[in-house]
Amino acid sequence: MLFTSIVAFIVIFSLLILVHEWGHFISARIFGVKVDEFGLGLPPQAKRLFRDRKKTEYTLNWLPLGGFVRMKGEDAHSPELLKAKDSFAAQKVWQRIVIVCAGVVMNLIAGFLLFTIVFSIGTTYLSPTEKVDGMITENSDAEFVSVQPLGMLVNEILEGKPAAESELKAFDFIAAVDGEIFANAEEFQHLLKSRAEQETTLLLIRRNLEFEIAITPNADGEIGVAFTGPLTAVQLRYPFPNSFLEAGKETWRLTKLITGAIGGLFGSFVRGQLPEGIGGPVAIAKETFYRASSFLALLNFAALLSITLAIFNILPIPALDGGRLLFLLFEGIFRRRPSPRWEAKIHTAGYILLLGLIVIISWQDIFR
Repeated sequence: MLFTSIVAFIVIFSLLILVHEWGHFISARIFGVKVDEFGLGLPPQAKRLFRDRKKTEYTLNWLPLGGFVRMKGEDAHSPELLKAKDSFAAQKVWQRIVIVCAGVVMNLIAGFLLFTIVFSIGTTYLSPTEKVDGMITENSDAEFVSVQPLGMLVNEILEGKPAAESELKAFDFIAAVDGEIFANAEEFQHLLKSRAEQETTLLLIRRNLEFEIAITPNADGEIGVAFTGPLTAVQLRYPFPNSFLEAGKETWRLTKLITGAIGGLFGSFVRGQLPEGIGGPVAIAKETFYRASSFLALLNFAALLSITLAIFNILPIPALDGGRLLFLLFEGIFRRRPSPRWEAKIHTAGYILLLGLIVIISWQDIFR
């Protein structure tokens, strides 16, 4: 399972980056910009695969993560490149803006298409158990696929209580107490009270995995969690074009949600804080581990990741597409090119800053 998850993580992340780079590649070709190299993986180069009729070299590189596109005149402003018709630097400002933003657009399109597939096969909603019938009735345009009772959703682990010393985590589902399934919150609490100060087995659902833990409720029959529920997972399938429309709504909803979350994240950085919930490559690999057992969950996660990559890349940070866009907007507004030397230095500084941030976040992920 662990090996499968690692492979799934590498494949998903690499494909999404390649989709991003293909956006830059195809838009550059449309405007007549020569693409010197399309690399699979990251350097150092392992093998030159072939060269197409437009003299683009396709290479295989040693680091199996994503890929890259190297365009003629991409990071240069020499007089020769400014005059060369097939140079990136020689294109009009709006054309260069399109090329720079094309990768972001492709990731958004990829996320939308993946969500369309998910809604067509069957997407899962969480519903209060007592409202499941009403939810299915409200979504009469969708086909009912399956229903799975999940139990109580743990919202918070309270300090100084038995749950804080157990393997319970926020967002776990408690599906059964000593093998007994409960219909409502009152039954759940009654089961715990009847086992006060006795070792009790809880059946947990975390992501797509089920496992049991032992816990001993205190004298009041409490384990120390704030909870919601019981909840039930309802899977619905949408026919076309409804799946198309639902995917559009979900893409827009997540775009707004992720943009707001990233805005809050940078606000925390400005205050010198590193939020607990933030995750890097290690956290993504861990999430892939949980999703790998379900094809639909993996597709859903890939769609979410694709949209996240799009939004992150368009941020006005040097070395990212958004940072390059800032310089192009400056050129378009003030009708003069920024200093190539200073632009290169700023992008290098941004690249180093991002690498440092990834290292810090990954270190925090490992400690988790």
